Amino acid sequence: MLAMLAMLILTCDRRMWNWRLVWIWTIGSFVTFLLMFGVISLPLTLFFVVAAVAGGVGMTLRAGLAQPPETATWRALAAGGAVGLLLRIFGVLPAWSLKIAAFDYVETGLWGGLPVTMILATYGLAFAFPYGILLALGRRSNLPLIKGLCVGFIELIRGVPLISLLIMASVMLPLFLPAGTTIDKFLRAQVAVILFAGAYIAETVRGGLQSLPKGQFEAADAMGLNYPQKTLLIVLPQALRVVIPPLINTFIGFFKDTSLVLIIGIFDFLNTANQALVDPNWAGFPGEIYLFAAFVYFIFCYSMSRYSKWLEIDLNKGTRR
Repeated sequence: MLAMLAMLILTCDRRMWNWRLVWIWTIGSFVTFLLMFGVISLPLTLFFVVAAVAGGVGMTLRAGLAQPPETATWRALAAGGAVGLLLRIFGVLPAWSLKIAAFDYVETGLWGGLPVTMILATYGLAFAFPYGILLALGRRSNLPLIKGLCVGFIELIRGVPLISLLIMASVMLPLFLPAGTTIDKFLRAQVAVILFAGAYIAETVRGGLQSLPKGQFEAADAMGLNYPQKTLLIVLPQALRVVIPPLINTFIGFFKDTSLVLIIGIFDFLNTANQALVDPNWAGFPGEIYLFAAFVYFIFCYSMSRYSKWLEIDLNKGTRR
């Protein structure tokens, strides 16, 4: 939990919003899951996927801006990752993996307490945020198929409660899987949280995109930027700055909604507090237990609220009238 807190605190520092953020999340996630699982296995395929994605993103964002050596580096990284991935898919390369066993293996069914709540909220929102941005961009797309799919998905997810998605992921999904195929229950709950949060984040981001004057898009086009560069360097920074308050409001709501996973038998922080009442040593103190749980939730939610306020002021220094 301390590793995750350190990772989140460093992420809040704007000086880290560059290539350092990748290292912070890589190291923080590695330490977190090594301590939670006890054993981590990193397959060779993962390294190829990371290299291909990093090279592709670098080529796209730096197209026309980077010097020839940098462009060649991104191309080599993307090509190396893509070739390695193809060789691995066709069985030319063996199924090698780097196994790190620091402790005994711990199943996710044995996880519980505040670390479970933090993992569900942190990684749920970390994956839902870019996913929601893609949905928002897709909803504003001029391509009818992409726009229709995004609108249909957003309206479908927003039309059902989170509990129903969690029950679908926990009970219904295994019925549609081939015999002998299982997906970890914790992972299924995490995916349900990501899908649900992504739909709400998409609508929040869409509000920011619609608030931008048309001249910003035309100015980006006049600079000769391609669509990813225009979106990531010009449009999104302005749109996200506008929607900081509702975005953090959504984050706070989903942090508290992670307590709903108790419906499918996952021991998050609140469910662990409930189970503590079964212990004879704590049976006579339900008030103290729930007050402590409420205090912990309040600390996290209030911290996010104050950070939102500071970030809003800091990012709008140059535009305040």
